[in-house]
Formats: sequence, structure tokens, C-alpha cells
Amino acid sequence: MKKFFLFLLFTILLPSLSFSYEETFLGPIFEYKKDENSKVYAFRPLFYYEANYELKYRSLDVIYPLIGYQEDNQQSQFQAFFSMIRYKNFNDYDNLQEKNLSIFPILDVSWSGKEDNNYFSLFPIYGNLKDKYTKDEVKYFLFPLYLKTIEKNSSNTHFLWPFIAKTEGKYTSGFKLWPLFGYSNKVDQQRLEVIKESKFFLWPFYSYKKDLSKGLDLEEKVYFPIYLTSSSTVHQSKTFLWPFFNVYTDKVRNQTTYNMPWPLVQYKKGVNIKSKRFFPFYSYVKSKNVEKGFFLWPVYKYKNEILSTDYFKTKSFLLFIYKQDTYYDLRDNTISKEFSSLWPIYSKDTFEGGYEFHIFSPLESFFSKNEKLRKFWSPMWSIFRIRNDENSSETSILFNLIRFERDKVNNRKEFSINFILPIVSSEVHNKERKFNILGGLLGLETGEKSKIRILYIPINI
Repeated sequence: MKKFFLFLLFTILLPSLSFSYEETFLGPIFEYKKDENSKVYAFRPLFYYEANYELKYRSLDVIYPLIGYQEDNQQSQFQAFFSMIRYKNFNDYDNLQEKNLSIFPILDVSWSGKEDNNYFSLFPIYGNLKDKYTKDEVKYFLFPLYLKTIEKNSSNTHFLWPFIAKTEGKYTSGFKLWPLFGYSNKVDQQRLEVIKESKFFLWPFYSYKKDLSKGLDLEEKVYFPIYLTSSSTVHQSKTFLWPFFNVYTDKVRNQTTYNMPWPLVQYKKGVNIKSKRFFPFYSYVKSKNVEKGFFLWPVYKYKNEILSTDYFKTKSFLLFIYKQDTYYDLRDNTISKEFSSLWPIYSKDTFEGGYEFHIFSPLESFFSKNEKLRKFWSPMWSIFRIRNDENSSETSILFNLIRFERDKVNNRKEFSINFILPIVSSEVHNKERKFNILGGLLGLETGEKSKIRILYIPINI
């Protein structure tokens, strides 16, 4: 029985195989696509494989996004359990391989042709990391017992992190016993003036910070939560009864924002901006490139934005029940692509020269910009699907139980009723017609070479 099934499968497939080919079995579960530049294998929901020969790219996803592998001519990488496990092999500009293996947060190892880039971390026992977490080096032993971070000309040594820390360097010094008190100072290169200073007592109730190192003349004072103030050459901020009452001035943009009280009432004024918010009734913000707001949040929300040569518009009702994203090409004032959905009933993608429509779309509203996730999962629940573009059109009902395809370039039409395998199929190409039952158990072909099929055996007529 098994041999007969395999024979039946290949008998059905082989006559149809061509340089450009697409087929599905068991509804959306099995999928196979191939043309001169790419290939796709899918066995949903277990795996999805795709390759692009022109770009020298391959990827395999297993129960996406649980496990994934990608490879191109410069690097290969593997990730599992939402990137908690990662492996990367990268060819740098000197054509030397750099490899990294991490199992977050336990293991992080890097080795390469450059010894200076090698590091090892086995958390919380021992670690010596390089260029991680915004630091040049991170060293620890039996964390949080001992931790040391190095950045440029200074280092921070922590004992029982975050409670005890010492800062030392060519231009810096400091100490803290958190949350009781702490201080740090940085002097200029001539060591004549303190250009950076910070201190606190009984954190978070009092803290002070001053920074002249970047020419911003920053000064901050905190008497938490009664009064907080911050000023520099680019801003001014005052807060009373944090976080409710605040006045913030952006000196560069010449804009002032009033929160009275935050987040219910907000008013902003200044150059190139208008903003008012009375949450949850009304909000309106307009700047140079963005206009956004809401009415009776979350009933209606919108946003209009200029992105280089694109004009992006999005609106939603009841957060995600209805959503519409539209991209306009400002160069010719046309819609380049659009996405709309009525959760969970349907979703529609419109692109240049065509569209794709799905009935039953429980996740598409939340992942409208995640093309890989939609490729992997959408066919599992789309009971009705239409795709139409300049070259072809395809209609699928009940996971390809009924399927209609049209090749507009070659004037070819195909219709099939499928259950595990094709039950009835019909193909029209110019003056040629093909009709088959069970993939050719019984069949009829008309045209230049007319024939019938009986038990998959072709007989010329």
C-alpha cells in the first residue's frame, strides 16, 4: 500500500514538473515552489525553507519564530527559543571568520582570527566580555559578588552589585554605598576643573548631576517626588509631584510641552508643532513630518507621516478590530502598497499591480509588517485566499480543496478539486485542454496531440 501511494504521488507530479512550478498538498500543510531564482519547501506548522540563488541566501524556520537559520555569502546564523540561543559565523572585512555562541544569560563565547576579539562568559561564575552592553570590557566573578566595567580611560568596580561600587581612572573618581550615598567626579585633561559631577543621598529622594564635558552645561536636581529640575543649553524641565505636573522646553526646536496632569492633559506649543491632548477624549499632534491623534481612545486612532519619498497613513478602530496602513509614493502620487484588516475576519494586501485577500486572519493585524511570520502561519487558517497580479491570479477555497489558477502571460488556466491529492483537475492552454480524475487515473487531452488516460496510461486518439 505504501509503495502504491508513492507511485501514485510521483505519477501525478512528474507530468506537471517544470522549470517554474508550485504545488500544495493536505491543504496548507505541504507547499512546494520552484523557479529559476528561488525555491520554497513548507511543512506547516513545523518548518518553512526558502532559498534565493541570485542573492545566495537560504533560510529555514522551525515553528517560527521558535527556531531559525539564515545563510548568505557573508554570514550564517542560528537562533532558537526567541533568540535566547544564538550562533553566528561572520566573515569580516579581512576575510577572517568571527564566531559567536550565546545561551542567554548563561553562556556567551566569541572566537575568531583576531585574538583581541575573543571573549568568554559563563554566568554567574566567570566572564570577560568585550564590546558588550555599551562597555569596552565587562569582567565578573561569582556575580553579583564582583563586577568590573571598563570604558575608555575609566573603570567601575562593583562589590555585591549594585550596593558597593568604586570608580577610578585617569580623570575620574567616585564611590557609592547604594542607596545611602554616592558620588563621582571627572576633571578635564589639564585636571584643573571638574567637568562632570554627580552625587546622591538616600536614593531616590535626593540626587544632583552636573555635566560640562559635552558642551551642554547640564545640571539636574531631584527632591523626589516633590520637585525635579533639569537644564542645559538644549532643554529646560521642571516637574512637580512627579510624574503628574511637568513643563518641558526644547530650546533647539523652540517648543514647550505642558503636562497638567500627565498623562491626561497635555499642551504643546512652538515652531512647527501643534499638540493638544485630553485623554481619553481627544488628541491631536502636528509637526513638520507627522500628524497623529485619536478620538475617544481606543475607538479611533490615526497617524500620517512623511518617510523620505513615501507618505504613510495608518488608522485603526478599537485598537486592532479594524486597521489600515497605506503607503503613497510621493514621486508620482500613487499608492505603492496598502494593508487592511477586520479582525479576525479578513486581511488584504494591495501592492503595485495586484492584491492578496485572506478570509480569517487572527494574527495579521498585529504583524502586518512581519512578512516571514505571515508566510509561515497565514495559510494555516486562511479558509479563502485570492492573489492577483499582472502576471497571474490564484484562488484557494478551504485550504486548496478548490483551487483556480491563471497564468496571464502564457494564457493558461487551471482548476482542481483536491483532497490529499488532486481528485479532479482541468487545464486550458490556448487550444489545448486537459481533464484528469485522480491525477490521470482517467483523463482526456485535446489539441494537437489528443489522448486519453486509463489507469494513468496515455493512449493516443
